[in-house]
Amino acid sequence: MGEVTDQIVTVVLKSLAGGVFVLAFAALAETLTPKRLAGVFSAAPSVALASLIVTAGIAGVPDVLASARGMQIGAVGFTLYCLIAVPLLGRWGVWRGALTALAVWGVVAAAGYALAPQGLLGVRTTAVPAPPPQPAALELVPPPARPS
Repeated sequence: MGEVTDQIVTVVLKSLAGGVFVLAFAALAETLTPKRLAGVFSAAPSVALASLIVTAGIAGVPDVLASARGMQIGAVGFTLYCLIAVPLLGRWGVWRGALTALAVWGVVAAAGYALAPQGLLGVRTTAVPAPPPQPAALELVPPPARPS
């Protein structure tokens, strides 16, 4: 039951932090021209930052580094998807073009994860040193009682 509660708290914190960042980035987007760029600053960066901040507070730096690496791999795949989807949609139509571009994204993301250090799921970094070992606590034992 405790693990489920921890997961619920994590999701709620990420949602709240994401909402705050979405509002902040939406305010930034309102100041930009052209307005077509507003969506770029409203969604992905704000949710990613919120997720990383909450992950840092709950799980620590190694998990943040793994999440950030996953975001980078996904961003590369999504960029290729966008670049390939535009010509494919015009050439093959909506369904075939979008599905082909989606397949390219999947291949790029899978290759990125496979090439990342330690494989697909165990992405960890050794750049963050482990905390130094703490000295063992001294155990104070009372002196033996004297016979009277």
